[in-house]
This record gives sequence, C-alpha cells and structure tokens, in this order.
Amino acid sequence: MNTLLRIDSSLRLKDSYSRRMGDYFVKQWKLKHPDGAILKRDTARSMIPHLTQQTVDAFFNEDLYSEDLPLSDKMIEELSQSSEILIMCPMYNYGIPSSLKAYFDLIIRTKKTFTYDHGITGLLQNKKAHIISVMGGVHSVPGGKNPLETHLTHILNHLGIKDINYFPLEGTASPEQLSDKTKATEVLIFKHLH
Repeated sequence: MNTLLRIDSSLRLKDSYSRRMGDYFVKQWKLKHPDGAILKRDTARSMIPHLTQQTVDAFFNEDLYSEDLPLSDKMIEELSQSSEILIMCPMYNYGIPSSLKAYFDLIIRTKKTFTYDHGITGLLQNKKAHIISVMGGVHSVPGGKNPLETHLTHILNHLGIKDINYFPLEGTASPEQLSDKTKATEVLIFKHLH
C-alpha cells in the first residue's frame, strides 16, 4: 500500500499558501492512490523541541536518555512507513522554518536514518519526496533550484532519498499575479500525479 507522509511547517494555520498547495497535492494524490494512507506531521501545530547536548549524546550512546528520544523514534518510524514524503516549506528570513529545521535535527540520526561506516549512506532509500516551496519573492535561478529546494535536497539526499520532485510557488508578495502563479503550481502538481 502507498503511504504519503505530509509534513507541514507554515506558522500560518489559516490563509497559508503552502498548506493550500499541500491540500491540493493530497487531493490529487488520493485520486491516484484511492487505497493509499496519509500520515500527517505538522511542525507548527505540534512544536518540535530544538536539539540539545543531552539529546545529541543520547543519539550516540544507547545508555543515555533524553526526553526527546521517543519523539525522534516516532518521527523516524513515520518516515520508514512512508513510500512518499510531501514537504510544505515556506521561506522565513531566507531559510526554512525553524520548526522544520528542528524536525530534521531530530530525525537525522546515525544508524537510524544514515550510516557513515564506508562514507555516508542514507537508510531511507527507495522513497519519493515532493517539495512545495513558497516564497514572497522570486529566488529561483533559471533552470535551477531555489534556496529552499537546494537546502532540502541536501538533507533528503543525506537520508538516501534521491527521487525528488519540486513544486515552487514564488512571488506570493505580488497579489496581482498570485492567481496565475498558484494555478501554474497546481498544473505542475496535476501533471506529475496524472
């Protein structure tokens, strides 16, 4: 069975472009996979703690404990169960939301999601990822990725995920063109899923 893990990170719980695009993606994904399962992780609704020295020490020493380990294990299990991962990422201050960074800090764990026995090898292979990036300005290089896509690609590759699709929505600060830009992103999603 196909399982999609949806990861939201917009601090806007209403009127969020990334959440709206995520809803559209999930609707189209369900049409393609009517028996598929959807898992949800919302880093804004359920705040994820920032990494601490105690947690890092517990990552590397099984005799140590951190109160963040059960959450880390649960989120890694969600990733492991999923065949596809959908990440909605708005740009805040030229980077990814801090809550999404905290998420990745807790799931990037040696012997759990990657190993470096003979160079770095991601352990979450054979999965697809989809990135919906939303920015007020236009930051893409012609023919290239925008900064959010580049950052998330490095992280996903580290985890072993190489099959990545990109659905940018840029220029949301210009309302006069927003309808056309939103439609263009929806068309990209539709064509990919059908």
